[in-house]
Amino acid sequence: MSARPAPWTVGVLFGFLGMLGFSGTLAATRVAVADFSPLAITCARIVIAGLLGAVTLYLTRRTALPERRHLVAIAVMGLGLAVGYPFFLAVALQSVPAVHGAVVTGLAPAATAIIAVLRAGERPPPIFWLACAAGIAAVLAYAYDTGGGQFSAADGWLLLALLSLGVAYVEGGRVSAELGGTTTLSWAMLFLTPFAAGPLVWSLRDVDLASVAMWSWVSIAYLGVVSMFLAAIFWYRGLAAGGIARIGQINLLLPLAALVWPALFLGETITATALASAVIVFAAMMVCLKARVRRRA
Repeated sequence: MSARPAPWTVGVLFGFLGMLGFSGTLAATRVAVADFSPLAITCARIVIAGLLGAVTLYLTRRTALPERRHLVAIAVMGLGLAVGYPFFLAVALQSVPAVHGAVVTGLAPAATAIIAVLRAGERPPPIFWLACAAGIAAVLAYAYDTGGGQFSAADGWLLLALLSLGVAYVEGGRVSAELGGTTTLSWAMLFLTPFAAGPLVWSLRDVDLASVAMWSWVSIAYLGVVSMFLAAIFWYRGLAAGGIARIGQINLLLPLAALVWPALFLGETITATALASAVIVFAAMMVCLKARVRRRA
């Protein structure tokens, strides 16, 4: 009889699949902002994911409302993941390339780990923090190189985006451990959909839909189906199985994986600094994944 894989290795698999799905978010958003406002993009993501969530809950027979003790965490998760992150990201990507956004949001794992310590009671060992610091240093060095040695107002929006993401990861990871990632995400999107439908219609009032580029429509579909729903399901299952602080470090690879999309579809260049950062970030991620993360009683 073959041994069952350790829970954290299952978490790594789902976390990695989620990260791959998220990696196209910045390039897709960069394309979509050419025809749609940040508000329209944010609300469209929620409505698409909410419809998918409703179908999923029906098919999995999880239509009973979550317990009251879970509602606040589900709401916070939804607001961070579906409102704060995509809106701040879209505002930033109106003025900076997708590559720049990918680099700065690469700091999300550090934010996730810190919030997990404060909120979820996780206690990573010192080697975890050293590896995390090395990964952050690599991301900052890359940001300095690609940003021409300066930061802009867009970096502030990106900072708000990654903080929103960190809070959403932690709250969603905690609830997913009990309800399951799919159920948690589906309810979060379903709760937000009624509040997003009206603003979506309002934000499209001055848009000539017939003149919207095909790739903008494709980007909206990707953001709603993959980034907002499928990738998030994989990600939250990974967090629940492998631990929030540990699996959260897989996102250290996100800025590097996200570079492929702008290079292929937007003509942005991958620099030598990006390749050097890739080695450092990957090594830091492996150390973090192997670290034994304890939980406070």
